[in-house]
Amino acid sequence: MLKSSGDWRFDSEVVPIFDEHVRPSVPLYDEIHNMIKDMSYWFVEDDTNVYDIGTSTGETISNLSAIHSSKKIKYFGIDSSESMVQKARQRFEQNSSITITSQDVTDENFVLNNASYVTAVLSIMFIPQRQRQDLINKIYNSLNYGGAFVMIEKIVGSSARFDEMWIELYHDLKLKNGLSHQEVVAKSQSIRGILKPYTVDENINMLKQSGFTNIDTFFKWNNFAGFIAIKL
Repeated sequence: MLKSSGDWRFDSEVVPIFDEHVRPSVPLYDEIHNMIKDMSYWFVEDDTNVYDIGTSTGETISNLSAIHSSKKIKYFGIDSSESMVQKARQRFEQNSSITITSQDVTDENFVLNNASYVTAVLSIMFIPQRQRQDLINKIYNSLNYGGAFVMIEKIVGSSARFDEMWIELYHDLKLKNGLSHQEVVAKSQSIRGILKPYTVDENINMLKQSGFTNIDTFFKWNNFAGFIAIKL
């Protein structure tokens, strides 16, 4: 069922088709996850915690826990969608090192600690802008020195001209990947007022304001970008 304007939710209708839907909708989705996994070797340490904010079905945690299986790591996947949490819990029910929780990361009671690696794949952009900086501050404070925060975001172009180009190319990609015109338009309408992206510079400035001084853009595809910020 197509959702109406501003009515997108990661609910029981979306969860069963999420993994099938995300790959044709997000450019280089598997390569992004490979980069997150490969970069983690520089940061994930014994006796620390790894957090994935907006974990959805647990793709990031699945990849990280597989390559760091010899280390003493606790993994925490956080998502506000109870349907997503249930799906991810089923995936990891045999792994005691992984905890999946349903939490609102903007709640003052949400805490992270002893973190060596924190990831947020296409999730910060759904946080209300008035609360976004507070969450990034909390992530920065939770990281051990030498730890890293990795953030993948849909972004706004640096000018109206670029933004129009990136959006049209993104829609072209979806159509090439088999989505219909109706599906592309319906998704765009359904996330109005829910997904609020920043420009590359605005994302970097947000990271700087939290205290990060070592920041780089490791991935960029038109209106998608990946950022890594190291606490030093």
